[in-house]
Amino acid sequence: MKDEGKFEEDQPKEEEYVPTPEDFLFDEEETEEDIEKKKSQKFMRRFIGIGIAVVLILQGANIWFSLFSKDNRELARTSEELSQYEHIINYKEAVVTIQGNGGKGTGFAISDDGYILTNHHVIDNRQPLAAVFPGGEIYHVDVLQSDEDLDVALLKVEGENLPHLPLRISDAKEHESIYVIGNPLTQTQIVNEGEIVNNEQPYQVMKITNPIFPGHSGSPVISQAGEVVGIVYARMIPSIGNQEEGHGLAIPIEQVFEFIPELKQIVSE
Repeated sequence: MKDEGKFEEDQPKEEEYVPTPEDFLFDEEETEEDIEKKKSQKFMRRFIGIGIAVVLILQGANIWFSLFSKDNRELARTSEELSQYEHIINYKEAVVTIQGNGGKGTGFAISDDGYILTNHHVIDNRQPLAAVFPGGEIYHVDVLQSDEDLDVALLKVEGENLPHLPLRISDAKEHESIYVIGNPLTQTQIVNEGEIVNNEQPYQVMKITNPIFPGHSGSPVISQAGEVVGIVYARMIPSIGNQEEGHGLAIPIEQVFEFIPELKQIVSE
């Protein structure tokens, strides 16, 4: 018993809690006026935020509209000048608009019986597809072959004696003068000129100086002799601070021949 008493004496004593004045304060109940005031402030903040967002969107849209409007005018002016030449008029007859679910692109006929080349991304998940020729003829499109990695597609329409472009089997040359005909932005049948700027052989990707815009995908890159040497698929945008101009990018036609071996037979018939 003596040891137990000693043990109890050794235990620390708990400190008594002394209430503070704050313990006796109570939250004031909000009045209806306070609640309405907070609701009004919340609504105003949301309204102002939405207003700022709309202004920013409109400013961005106006910038893009101005840029594209300027580009549209320049594309149309250049195309009108080039389209006065008979050989350009003949090239344009074989360039079609690929119309699909949710967008459009460009393609071009490579035979008189309706074989057409374009990009994979122009036709991917956009069926049903139609090919519209410059004369207004509309054809249903069947996809025969398509490759996402190369970004090329072989299409077929049922037609006869269709205008078409020949393909060049030999490699393109650096600084070779070329034309691109396509359906950029809001326009169709737009032709511009440029040159090939690659410095390696053989080309893995063909770089061209022609202005390239949305809708140009699938456009033929045409030599001065009227032969297709590539298929446009993208535009290279230089990084910030890079003084190099953005180039158009095209698939060299020799790579298309490798992917579609029967192409040589199609174009030789």
